[in-house]
Amino acid sequence: MRVCILITFAFIEAVSLFSSPRPALERPNVVILFLDDCGYGDFSHTGNPSIHTPNISRLVSEGLNFPQFYTASPACSASRYALLTGRNPARSGFNWVLGPKAEKHIHTREVTLAEGLKSAGYSTAMFGKWHLGNPNEANGFTSDALPLAHGFEYWIGSNVSNDYDPGANLIRSKAGGTSPVPGYEIIEENYAWNQELQGSLTARYTDEAMAFIRNNRETPFFAYVAYGMPHLPVHASKEAIGKSKRGLYGDVIEEIDANVGRLRSLLDELELAENTLIVFTSDNGPWIRFLDTAEHEMYGEARLNIGSALPFRDGKGSTWEGGVRVPGVFWWPGVIEPATVVREPACTFDVLPTVFAYAGVPIPTGRSLDGRDIRPYFNQDLYPEKLDSFRFIYTGASKNEVYGVRRGPWKAHVRLYSQTKSDYGFQASREKPLLFQLEHDPSERFDRASERPDVIKVLMGEIDHFESHLSSEGTFWQERP
Repeated sequence: MRVCILITFAFIEAVSLFSSPRPALERPNVVILFLDDCGYGDFSHTGNPSIHTPNISRLVSEGLNFPQFYTASPACSASRYALLTGRNPARSGFNWVLGPKAEKHIHTREVTLAEGLKSAGYSTAMFGKWHLGNPNEANGFTSDALPLAHGFEYWIGSNVSNDYDPGANLIRSKAGGTSPVPGYEIIEENYAWNQELQGSLTARYTDEAMAFIRNNRETPFFAYVAYGMPHLPVHASKEAIGKSKRGLYGDVIEEIDANVGRLRSLLDELELAENTLIVFTSDNGPWIRFLDTAEHEMYGEARLNIGSALPFRDGKGSTWEGGVRVPGVFWWPGVIEPATVVREPACTFDVLPTVFAYAGVPIPTGRSLDGRDIRPYFNQDLYPEKLDSFRFIYTGASKNEVYGVRRGPWKAHVRLYSQTKSDYGFQASREKPLLFQLEHDPSERFDRASERPDVIKVLMGEIDHFESHLSSEGTFWQERP
């Protein structure tokens, strides 16, 4: 009997050791939630009075919030490139938006988050909008244009934004598939007008992500969930319609919030919360080009179906702050203290070097990175190092040209662009840049250039240095020295 008891205890101990979660800091799981065209002011935690987002607010209250968080570009493809590579979009070698017929795509020599994490033993998958290339006649229908060539082991999602007509396809990776190229199958072709399908995608992507997490709970995983909403035309599921005080747009945001809650609850259920970093942000600001559009064939009453960038000026497409200021929430119980607020700026291209540091992945060589390892913001006790001051080169329409620079609280504009066709009474050039102190004046109303020539000199030096280095280094689409 004593031998049986000892054997039983030994078996239980062995099972416990086998199934116990790995230490929190040992190759943590990573979940990135990336929205499409949402506004900074579309959430409860940023003060929206009629959109209720309790699950996102819970991430904020239990995690870290950056009130001064940036996406790297005010446009779809460029911002996704920067998130996945840690590099300024000017280094990509392609335009800020890659349509269905664009020849170029994210280059295979780029090292993405998925590739780096896969090399460290992570399972990797993507759910949602890709928008970093398409197999087409111009590029010989190359499979290099799609996610499996860039570190993802599975993908279901759209190749481009949901309003391309024709060209927006719902695709998934599939062994033996042949469309649009080997390794994939098209689930729904040209779905821009399929309202029922569009309304189902937020929950569908979440369902797929949850299945992936369940299937990979014993190993480190990377789940990139790139929701296609609230890009116009906005659509919600039948279950979500009519729930928000903000109308259809609010229904869409609140449905995203509910699905964030589902993912968060699953991590608790599987006892993975303390092993998982969640990043919640967006690709760019709201599409205010349609701010006054009362009727649109595809978008409906578009003026009510776009978000709010307030308190910032302008929105998507613009390097005014409303185009690039987005929510920036990081959640990791046990590592990030609850209700942490970091008042210093950070950016989406800080994600890759930070995640690679946690996963033990070397920083890619043979190219420049623009992001920083921001672990000291997560936990000062664990990471007491002092970070370099924030430097950010604004790039925009349409070839990812330089539009401005921020260092510390100061921002200089050297050119202006808005899809509204307004410059708001300002002019900017290399010879006469605009200057704003963003922490005093987040809405960019008061030009301080004449008062602070010393700051202008420093900021123009930052632009000169960036452009000189970019010119000498080139892109992977160019012959490099």
